[in-house]
Amino acid sequence: MVNFTLKDNPITTADFAFNAIAKQINKISKYEQKILTEDDPENLHQIRVGMRRLRSVLSVFDTALIIPSTVNEQKIGNIARILGKQRDLDILKINLECKFNHESLDQESKIIKKIIQKIDKPTSKKFDKNITDILKNKKYQHLKEDLFSWLENPQYNSIASRKIEQILPDLLLPQISTFFLQSGWLIGTEILDRGDIIIKQNLLDKDIYLLINQQGFNLHKLRKEAKKTRYQLELFTDFYPEEYQTYLEFIVKVQEVLGEIQDHLCLHNHLTEVMGNKWQKKLNNLHDLIVQDKLLKWQEWQDLQIKFFSGDFCHNLRHIINNISSNNIIKG
Repeated sequence: MVNFTLKDNPITTADFAFNAIAKQINKISKYEQKILTEDDPENLHQIRVGMRRLRSVLSVFDTALIIPSTVNEQKIGNIARILGKQRDLDILKINLECKFNHESLDQESKIIKKIIQKIDKPTSKKFDKNITDILKNKKYQHLKEDLFSWLENPQYNSIASRKIEQILPDLLLPQISTFFLQSGWLIGTEILDRGDIIIKQNLLDKDIYLLINQQGFNLHKLRKEAKKTRYQLELFTDFYPEEYQTYLEFIVKVQEVLGEIQDHLCLHNHLTEVMGNKWQKKLNNLHDLIVQDKLLKWQEWQDLQIKFFSGDFCHNLRHIINNISSNNIIKG
């Protein structure tokens, strides 16, 4: 198993870029070995997370790196997306077995068990083969080989020789701006003539349900940008005060809440695919539980919107990013 040694006491942008890439490659390599010998879905999930984090690392350090053209965000994202298909099935199963496993579902349990069996049955052997094929695929192997070669002999642009704190705001702010400017933030709001934004807090249940279904793409896109922003900010927590961590926790919460809303959409679509539109009548109690949870998550989403649009929330994060104090920097 490959294990690249991280640089002690990183100072330059090159040092931090190398460590960030090496850390994710080490993690991917570790879980890749496990997935070939263990029957644990968490191993697959960790490879996918490692791929997504690696993609964020390459994005934030893009201007500092001279890296093979074969190593790019799109290729890494495609691999992560393929690996994510099984994770989606795992989440469906977990939600049906655990989250929505309620005593009110006794009469519906037989149908639900059959649905769970269908999630398991067609995927196990086929999935094992698909994952093995992916891990042995030439494109995947070439991607790894190019990353290994780069780590053994890293190449950088001249900007990489600068101390990280000198350019860190310029590295982080582009992604933060992309996150702030997502149209998903405006879902369920009203923009007044003077540009003020009002959160619609008295929507009927059916209107909320319709909004979530109609705006699923924009909510999913916002979640993806939240995840990317989170991964980039997590690289540099040692450079900033505690308030930075508070913003990071907010972004994590956005990702989690929107993720659960997305899970509802996936579950709804899967049940419709398996049983047709009549599933809501056949599994009426399950449908009620899903709706209740969806409305709860919508309330959590609106709480996040209120915080996001209040006062100088966005301006304050930009201010924190721009003001690196040497007293905040922890080496190592």
